[in-house]
Amino acid sequence: MRVYLVQMGSVPGEKEKNLEKARQMVLDAKPACESLILFPEMFATGYIPERAEELAEDFETGNSPTAQMLSQLAKETNCFILGGGIHRADNCFTNRVCLYDPTNATGKQPYYDKVHPFFPEQKDFAPGKEITLFKTQDLTLATAICYDLRFPEEFRKAKANGAQAFTVQASWPAVRNEHWETLLRARAIENQAYVLAVNNVSADGTYIGNSQVIAPDGEIIAKAEAKKEQVVSADISASVVEKIRKEFPIY
Repeated sequence: MRVYLVQMGSVPGEKEKNLEKARQMVLDAKPACESLILFPEMFATGYIPERAEELAEDFETGNSPTAQMLSQLAKETNCFILGGGIHRADNCFTNRVCLYDPTNATGKQPYYDKVHPFFPEQKDFAPGKEITLFKTQDLTLATAICYDLRFPEEFRKAKANGAQAFTVQASWPAVRNEHWETLLRARAIENQAYVLAVNNVSADGTYIGNSQVIAPDGEIIAKAEAKKEQVVSADISASVVEKIRKEFPIY
């Protein structure tokens, strides 16, 4: 499978403009059919949970602007897409990402709610229950969002349940970039799994990207330029994961 990381900057609150930019970046990249495409955390709104009431959507029904764009884009490109935003739940919000499958005829998308809301989210955002496993082609994926990266026990549970690759969709600030780089490689090495990490960029330098694909042995096999909007891609394979785990059976 080929994976594409869409490292982009989002104008806070400008949902329509952000969605159109995201769509155009993917179309310009001309992704191969049946690839996996990842967007950063809250890519349609920017990371502004304090405006959750204004910007929240209903990802449950698939009728919201972000959900509709991602669903249509999945069909248009014949690719799997992971993206989401602020989901309006019962009396609260969740930080949600959904998997948009071009072959899904039901309209019901599998989803993951961020298990560990970051400090600005903790007042109004309910935590998810566990990291969700998705199946795309022959790979089993586990999805995490930003602050989840700091909690290795969630990744270990997902690995024990069959995860071969982890996706990390983030709005990770530049001031803690060294933590970002270190923790991503740690999650790959300790679980012998791919880590597919996509991050925001911003004009003011708050977010600088450094999106990357890390192999199960910790090697960085693709990396976006810092401070630049771009799409980077790499090939990943379940057979590579199983080969590394067999040759070095740390479990």
